[in-house]
Order: sequence, then structure tokens, then C-alpha cells
Amino acid sequence: MKKLNLLALAAMALAVMTISACSKNAKTGDETSQAQTELAAAEKDAATEVEDADLDDEDEYEADVRDTASFAPESRLQAVPFSYDKYDLSEEARNIMKNNAGVLNTNKNWTIVVEGYCDNRGTTEYNLSLGQKRAKSVRDYYVRLGVPADKIGTISYGVENPICTEDTEECWKQNRRAETKVK
Repeated sequence: MKKLNLLALAAMALAVMTISACSKNAKTGDETSQAQTELAAAEKDAATEVEDADLDDEDEYEADVRDTASFAPESRLQAVPFSYDKYDLSEEARNIMKNNAGVLNTNKNWTIVVEGYCDNRGTTEYNLSLGQKRAKSVRDYYVRLGVPADKIGTISYGVENPICTEDTEECWKQNRRAETKVK
């Protein structure tokens, strides 16, 4: 937080110095335009530094889950179900996640990946986005239940890896899920 305050203070000081320097000298149109461009660039750089400083919060980091092949299902962790075209957590989903969080919290050395899945309706892009939102909803609720945020990563598979391949409501329902895997 101190880093954020210092960066914001430095950005304001830079802006005040630039503006006051511009007002002391009579400038031509080209010089004024250049000064405005430099001021805008300085403000953009300061804003970027402030945004980067915000990432220092531990809750913003996810676990590194690029090697998803090394994660495995854990028999005590149940899949979290979702309704059609939804990523909000139902009461049933929250109850499942409370049980899952109990297992995860007793195994603090695990790294966790939450995989979001969809049924085969919709475009590839839409389903990948929806799967990611589902995975993030599960991750966020796990964090609220005490699972360390930096131990959980997310990934979306969209319609890949279906449990069931029939075009029926019962089958689609099985595919709308988030799975929690560990290593």
C-alpha cells in the first residue's frame, strides 16, 4: 500500500512540475503540443506503475497451472455443477464446494487447478469464456472459504473433454461443470 501511495504521489508531482514549467515559458503551438504529449505519456506511465503496484496484493495471484497434465483428480473432490448459460454458484454448488474446501484446507501443500467446462451448445469462443468464468467463480468461492488464493489456478476447456457426448439435456447437464484437480 505504501508503494502505491508513493507512486501516486510521484505521478502527481511530475504532473505539477510539467504544468508549471509549461506556464512559465511562452511556447509556440508545436512546443505546447509536444509538452502536452509528454505530460500525457508521463501520466500514462504513472498509471501503469500504479496498476502494476496493485498486483502486489497476494489475492491477485493465481498458481502456475500451465502444466495441466501434472494435475490429477482427487476422489474426495466433487465436480461443481452449473445451470445452462450460467456461471453463478447455486446452493448445491456452494455445499459441494464447502466439502471440497475442507479437503483442500487440510492439504495445504497441494497446488490446485479449477477447470471450467461447458456443454456443446454455443460457439467455441463463447464456451471458452463461459468455462473461464465458471472456473473463476469456483476459485473465488474457495478463497472465501479459506483456501490460499496463490495455490489455485484456473483454466477453461469449453466443450473439450465432455463426460457425455449425447445431445440430450441430461448429458449437457453433466458437461456443465467445474472440476478441481490437485498436484
